[in-house]
Amino acid sequence: MNFKQFVIRNTIRNKHLYMAYFLSTLFSVMVFFTFTVFAFHPALTDGLNKNAQTGMLAAAIIIYGFAFFFVLYSMDVFIQSRKKEFGLLMIQGMSPKQLKKMVFIENLVIGFFATILGSVAGIGFSQIILWISKLLVHVNFGFYFPIQALVLSLVSFSILFLAISFFIQFRLPKLSLQELLKAGDLGKGAIKSSRLKAVLAVLLIGVGYVVALMAKGTQVVIVMIPVIFLVILGTRFLFNQLSVSVIERLKKKQAIFWKKTNMVVFSDLAFRMKDNARSFFLVAVISTVAFAAIGTLYGFQDMALKSANQVPFEFEVSGAPEEIAQTQTDFTNILTDRQVDYETGEMSAYVTSDQVNLIKESDYNQLAKIAKKPTIQTNGQGVQLVAANPIGVEEKAVKDVKVANNADLPVKQTEKTEIIPAYGTHVVVPDQTDVTGLEIQKTIVWQPKNASYDELLAIGKLEEDNFSLTAKTYMKQSIINEFAPILLVGIFIGIVFFVSAGSFLYFRLYSDMDVDVEKFKMIYKMGLTKKELKKMIYQQVGILFFTPIIVSFIHGAVALTAMYHLFNTGMQLIGWQVLGVFILIQIVYYLIARIFYFKKVYRLVQA
Repeated sequence: MNFKQFVIRNTIRNKHLYMAYFLSTLFSVMVFFTFTVFAFHPALTDGLNKNAQTGMLAAAIIIYGFAFFFVLYSMDVFIQSRKKEFGLLMIQGMSPKQLKKMVFIENLVIGFFATILGSVAGIGFSQIILWISKLLVHVNFGFYFPIQALVLSLVSFSILFLAISFFIQFRLPKLSLQELLKAGDLGKGAIKSSRLKAVLAVLLIGVGYVVALMAKGTQVVIVMIPVIFLVILGTRFLFNQLSVSVIERLKKKQAIFWKKTNMVVFSDLAFRMKDNARSFFLVAVISTVAFAAIGTLYGFQDMALKSANQVPFEFEVSGAPEEIAQTQTDFTNILTDRQVDYETGEMSAYVTSDQVNLIKESDYNQLAKIAKKPTIQTNGQGVQLVAANPIGVEEKAVKDVKVANNADLPVKQTEKTEIIPAYGTHVVVPDQTDVTGLEIQKTIVWQPKNASYDELLAIGKLEEDNFSLTAKTYMKQSIINEFAPILLVGIFIGIVFFVSAGSFLYFRLYSDMDVDVEKFKMIYKMGLTKKELKKMIYQQVGILFFTPIIVSFIHGAVALTAMYHLFNTGMQLIGWQVLGVFILIQIVYYLIARIFYFKKVYRLVQA
């Protein structure tokens, strides 16, 4: 057996040792491959504007670049956790040069299988995503065999793993043989923390939050860079200084430290926080970017769809009577030919010299009944309409309006309405009001009954060149289609960032496993039960997984709130839903990780 065969067989036979690294790299390949499936999809490339194409290309570069640094970091953690193994190999006669060569070959083997299996998995995963896209957002991307995506992924990640296999050799632990063999036994010394930096962590994050939440409108853009700088620096101090100070203070409180198994959990927690500070910092920042990117994109789409949903009627046409007469006839014929059952109504708005739109009571109430909205009683006086769902346009209050012959009609009350758009000033007047000589703007509406989504979409598309006609379903689908490529970019970048963040935590967990096993072995011999061991491990894994995620959740909530302030609106429900989904994913990740970690530790403790 030659050296290469030894390395390859050792890698394959010790697959449990390499599985975490292998699965993470496989997932990176799969996500990149799936994204390129969309980037090269004919439905997106054909007719996609240059800015969108540039955005897709930039996103692919970001994902690939991040995959490079993620795999490099993962391999680095993996290498650093194998110090004792390297020491044993060197005792058996392996030279430093052969050790570097072994790591090089190992990484090539793992990279080869991860690239092949990741691409294969990506083919199936991408088709599922295409199907879900059609099901949920009615965007028909269609199925195709992604030859370009397959070739690009294979070539890109072959180059990536070749480069990492070369660079990782220079990251091998530069320690003596004795230090390598005792890597898990060396003490960590006394832990130190800076009180000044701990206070600065609170101040920097607090000031950043206040500035971000106080900014309104365009101020959000102005303060964005300073706030990001303050919060990132504060987060750095939070993990490597403030967290250590808090843990040391908790250890001094006997009521907490001596409670049940807390002594074991807290014994080296400060060292763990210090050691994992960089990982926690990266996870918090990366997760915040994922939260903010996806939450903002979904928020923009949600606001656009809410605006479209304010339109009360499925089909509506407005304009001067003579201009829309032909449209009315043609569209009515379309509905009749398609055998669509519908209600229809008309409303005339009479424009005064003061640019006030007068609407007769019977006309307004006819449309209100079709839309199943409240009617209005004028009682002989004018009633000003105010949008029930304002979108930032303030209505000018009027006390009276001039009708025919410059006569004044008093306006004594206001009513909220979902029938009239939130533009201009509208007043409902009694039917007997004299409107002779005023300019007329006519509105005709059609409200289909029991028509399917696809049928409404098809009808709306027939009139897409008729700018005077509003087709609600078609308008909503157009918004979805417009946001679909951007959302896909944001979602995939978010997925890459968030899963990579989880993988950082996963690697840190396993890099400290030897220390955990030795610690729990000693306590287990003293009578520690399986139930107590499970509780301690679950607590330890929970702290590792949720400390950075809780911080990133708060960062993300503040970032999304500030982003919505750009449009003078509060935090939208869709933003909380995005944050909730990510937290749910992290909980599932934690539940799976803690089970596997406990089983492995418990097996080694009993050995």
